[in-house]
Amino acid sequence: MQSDNEKMLQEIVQNTEMGKNTLDELMGLTHDQRLKDEMMRQKREYRRINQAAHTALDAIGAEAHGQSAAARMSVSMGIRTRTMMDKSTRNLATMLAEGSGQGVLDCKRAEKDYPAASPGAYKLCHELGAFQSKAEETWRGFV
Repeated sequence: MQSDNEKMLQEIVQNTEMGKNTLDELMGLTHDQRLKDEMMRQKREYRRINQAAHTALDAIGAEAHGQSAAARMSVSMGIRTRTMMDKSTRNLATMLAEGSGQGVLDCKRAEKDYPAASPGAYKLCHELGAFQSKAEETWRGFV
């Protein structure tokens, strides 16, 4: 049985992978250099937090379970549907703001669901939530 610590770290891995994968997919759809630059900056931060979660999972002898193939496909299909007719900066930024907001909620849920997680896992989850909250505001600036 997984500990709260491992469960929270797995949530962080999945959350950061969702962010990285979404940014990868949307980056190819825009010609707005400012938007692309911000996407790259945020992707680096997702990668950093993801690597920290992987390292923490390795330290407790657990294997990271990232986003499932079905989840990746579902996100990809949603992106294609919502950008089929509108690849504008405004539409992409709206989608990114919504995704960041969902990421914040996922972090808050994990903090409540796994109260016995280690202080380090809790801190990393809180850091991810704070990053996504700031990202949501950044994306709103492009709308």
